[in-house]
Amino acid sequence: MKQERMLHIDLLRIIACFSVVMLHSSAQYWYGLPLTDKNWLVINTYDSLVRFGVPVFVMISGALFLSPEKNIDLKRLYRHNILRLAILYIVWSAIYGLYDCLFSDQTVIGFQDVLTEIYSGRYHLWYLPMIIGLYMLLPLFKGWLKNASRKDVQYFLVLFLLLKVIRYTLLVLKPSDLAGFLLDIFGVGDIVSYPGYFILGYYMTYYKIDRRWHKWIYAGGFLGAAANVGLSYYKSLQQGSPNGEVFDSFSLFTFLIVAALFLFSVEKVSKWSFNTVQRPIINEFSQCTLGIYLMHLLCMEYLASRGIDSMMLPPIAGVPLCAVLCFFICFFCTALLRRIPFVGRYLC
Repeated sequence: MKQERMLHIDLLRIIACFSVVMLHSSAQYWYGLPLTDKNWLVINTYDSLVRFGVPVFVMISGALFLSPEKNIDLKRLYRHNILRLAILYIVWSAIYGLYDCLFSDQTVIGFQDVLTEIYSGRYHLWYLPMIIGLYMLLPLFKGWLKNASRKDVQYFLVLFLLLKVIRYTLLVLKPSDLAGFLLDIFGVGDIVSYPGYFILGYYMTYYKIDRRWHKWIYAGGFLGAAANVGLSYYKSLQQGSPNGEVFDSFSLFTFLIVAALFLFSVEKVSKWSFNTVQRPIINEFSQCTLGIYLMHLLCMEYLASRGIDSMMLPPIAGVPLCAVLCFFICFFCTALLRRIPFVGRYLC
């Protein structure tokens, strides 16, 4: 049973990783095409539907690290998990920085330029410091959950839903300085941001969700997907430029997609049977997801410089094809790097 449970988590991690690659594949021309171009509508639709990746990653971490069966040793947590992620952040910031310098349009690049590029890194690497912060809070979360009742956890999640998700969504749909001031007056929203998804992953894994709620959660997922597509298009036309605030990680609509997807994994996929061929394949892909996440932008930018991008075909086919190509290239590179003793651990 434990092995099957891990496999459904592994499968969900792979889907979340691919969604991030799809997101950046669809984003290649998201800012460059006119809003009236039908290709932009296709690209925006893809972009709207795959925003669940990072919240799902955070929920998976919550489900695994907050497991009642898992003991947290502070020294091991810092040496094994946090130190590794910190090194990965430094290494990949350097790799992206040096790549930018090598392919810069400037004729002369000084040492200061190199340091600036390394310091700037790449925008998707923000995930590593964020997850490090959550890991630093793990002992506090574990201590609280050990003594917390179900209602205590539900109370925290209600705060997350009201003060982060719904607050954010209201301000996106109807921007208002007064509303923003009133909604921010308690300052709790930032406290229950990604920790909210972290605890939600634990809750949906270890507390049984009443079956009466399942159909509503799944319906919410479909409605959230439709709202992401429709409202992002409407808001973009309204402001005259692409607007992605509607499908941010903390929008209500993306939250509904995330909840539905995670519930399906916990309640349905966890009961699937996997044969002896499927298990090692799923496990291998799952072990490579961090490496794929770290290097996929480098791969995508290199391919784009060679004319291979999401517009090499009509985007309805070009976006997923570019994402699949990049995903598998990064998978094979990661699988090879992971087999290099010591070095592989601090590269992927």
